Amino acid sequence: MIERSPFERGRTLLLKENNKRLRYLSEEEIGRLMAECPKHLRRIIECALHTGMRRGEILNLKWSQIRSGFIYLEKTKTNEDRQVPVDDYLLGMFQAIRQEQPMGSEYVFTYRKSQEKLKGPEPVRKRKKPEPVA
Repeated sequence: MIERSPFERGRTLLLKENNKRLRYLSEEEIGRLMAECPKHLRRIIECALHTGMRRGEILNLKWSQIRSGFIYLEKTKTNEDRQVPVDDYLLGMFQAIRQEQPMGSEYVFTYRKSQEKLKGPEPVRKRKKPEPVA
């Protein structure tokens, strides 16, 4: 039996592992990824390739976060604010998305639930408001 606890000074037996990894896709890998990418995900993938942002950061991206040539991220994995520069290609893509979306859309990457047709010659039901991709 030991007389004192080895944890009295606040030490722990668990050591924090440095598992950071930095990896970039090669041109060939990017080409294969885009060739296999479904059309509805293409812009999301392009945003990830141009910014290095995480999936949750991209899917929850709001128009209010894009200004002055930067994407301003507040809720990040590390709880630290960061700014991601927007290149010309991405700026053009964001402008195209903005023109396609209805006014008042809060999120950049949205989807609309499919239209449901009523029986007979009646008009198609109105689509619901665009929702963020989840």
